[in-house]
Amino acid sequence: MDAIASLIPANAFEALLASDIVAASYHAKDCLRLAVLPGQDPDEARRHRAQANAMMRQEQSGLRTLQRTQAMREKAEAERNPAAMERAGYWFKDVSVPLPEPSTAEPAAAPPAELTEVEQYAVFYPDRAARIRAHGGLPPRVEFGVPEPHIVDGIVNGTSPILLALDRPAPAAAT
Repeated sequence: MDAIASLIPANAFEALLASDIVAASYHAKDCLRLAVLPGQDPDEARRHRAQANAMMRQEQSGLRTLQRTQAMREKAEAERNPAAMERAGYWFKDVSVPLPEPSTAEPAAAPPAELTEVEQYAVFYPDRAARIRAHGGLPPRVEFGVPEPHIVDGIVNGTSPILLALDRPAPAAAT
């Protein structure tokens, strides 16, 4: 059971595949044990080695199938919840989130610890927070990782100075 658990199956199909892999591995080992028994007929030993080789190929094929299945499942899970995966450090569709540009109205490096989670989000991602606040929720076309619902609600309904500063129009760029 430890060998099956070490393959980390997430559902019944993966568990069945993992048990087949482990069974093939142990069958191959048993065939090799039989091939080296003392007084073994050379033809019989050759058949045991051939069976061991076949079982090892079966084991490796099963392992590749399991890894491919797990990768597809993990990708599908990640696509269902991109915000959680972004926080965990995964990126999708080769989109990297640009760092916020430094502004004189915001703290320079990291926000103080006394800021709320919503205020910290607004400090780290002022453009995102301004778009969310201006739209009154998530904009229709989001190109960034979606924050948690309580953060979106806090940005839209918050009255702290940091969140109220998002309502001011950005200074016009000189042409």
